[in-house]
Amino acid sequence: MPLNVWWNISTRVLALLAMTGLMSGCVTSAIVGGAAVGTKAVFDHRPVGRQIDDQTIAAKIDGRLIAEKDMPSRWVSVEVVNGVVTLTGFLPTPEHIDRAVYICQTTEGVQQVRNELEVGSPDIGSLVTDSWITTQVKTRLLADKNVSGNSFHVETVNGRVYLQGVAASEEEVRRAIDITRTTRGVTAVVDMMTIKGSH
Repeated sequence: MPLNVWWNISTRVLALLAMTGLMSGCVTSAIVGGAAVGTKAVFDHRPVGRQIDDQTIAAKIDGRLIAEKDMPSRWVSVEVVNGVVTLTGFLPTPEHIDRAVYICQTTEGVQQVRNELEVGSPDIGSLVTDSWITTQVKTRLLADKNVSGNSFHVETVNGRVYLQGVAASEEEVRRAIDITRTTRGVTAVVDMMTIKGSH
């Protein structure tokens, strides 16, 4: 199993354990997605139960993609917010993408699938740049006093930044978009946020 895929699933499992209180205090502070899980759960606007459900769905999808024959899923990122799955990244052919979407659609608990996958494969330079952009955006969101940074899930593909999650207000979303748009290297911002209480 590729290291990055193993890490992705492992961090989801750690998140589930941490949010359900099954881990000791020192282990609960394990880093998941660049933020301490316990802290993230507190500032995420979703109820803890919903967060656990979303993490469970994401872990199931990750597992099914890995188990699928001839499915090179190492460049696929799976994010789940309120049962809505967003797929970003790359797969070799349209047929692979269709299969990945089908796997998501047939996973228990999934309400909707947003397919943002691209045909092809990333080059190393783009991966490094996208990772740097994601880190910078997350850092700026966390540092801004008008934004609950841990409510925003950030993915970057070829300079295009996807913002997902549940925000407290439209003003918070606008501020997050502005922060993201003015981050060096960002070519576009895709707003996939929902407002707390609007769904």
